[in-house]
Amino acid sequence: MDGFLLQKFKHNPEKMKNITVLSSVFMFLLLSCTKPEKSTSVQMEKTEANKAVTNVFDTDSVKVHDSLKIDRNLTAAFQSTVLFFPNLKNKTLLDSVYSTANVKLKEYSKASLLTELNAQKQTFYDGTKESLQDWKPDFKQTWDQSSDMKLFSTLNDFMTLQYTGSGYTGGAHGYYNEIYKVFDVQTNKTIQLTDVLKVRDPKIWGRILMDHFLKNDLERGQAQMLLVKEIPLNNNFYFDKEHLYFLYNQYEIAAYAAGPVLIKIPFSEIKPFLNTDFKNKMNL
Repeated sequence: MDGFLLQKFKHNPEKMKNITVLSSVFMFLLLSCTKPEKSTSVQMEKTEANKAVTNVFDTDSVKVHDSLKIDRNLTAAFQSTVLFFPNLKNKTLLDSVYSTANVKLKEYSKASLLTELNAQKQTFYDGTKESLQDWKPDFKQTWDQSSDMKLFSTLNDFMTLQYTGSGYTGGAHGYYNEIYKVFDVQTNKTIQLTDVLKVRDPKIWGRILMDHFLKNDLERGQAQMLLVKEIPLNNNFYFDKEHLYFLYNQYEIAAYAAGPVLIKIPFSEIKPFLNTDFKNKMNL
């Protein structure tokens, strides 16, 4: 057939030109049809890979919320929430995750976590009952204990958890605390300050922390309630893509009325003090 066409049109250049153009168009359409299949395949692989990473951070929760009338004037209220991580299996990592919530178990199933929270509730009720042996309130009040665990953020392989606790058991006021912990789910490691900073000189960081505390305090007014002349580094920290944060609870560096003090420091200003591995992982 090809020989017949060439023989038929060899003396007609215009028709030969048309055949060449049509052949080129056909080949272009053929290649265009096959190319997206590769792109689609690559996109599907990337999507599945992203799903696999995201699933590591999947969470559920276990909650106990209850109260008990202890005395004519006293009620005890208990509330606690902990996260459950269906895709985290490393025991050492999970021990560190739950240690801040005062939970230590052989295995961290939803059932075992619920049993533990109910045990903590009973301990709180028993302690409240024992306190009435020495003193009883002469007016109605509620003593409470509350704790919570939240997935605060995820960044690369880092997972930051926020733990909060509050309560009141008589006296002038209650208590409140806020704790942050960062975990590397790839290495199953709890991130320490030494993993972030290679330079932790108290004199250097005392100036950095105080400068940024005052800079961040323009509208909060916490500086008037500061209890220290120098702010020390602590292990209550977390970070995002651009900043390192330190959280100081009540009475740690400021009066109770000041509440928690959060100091934010840009990575751009402390690059020489950061560990090389940390900088590489954060692309700093």
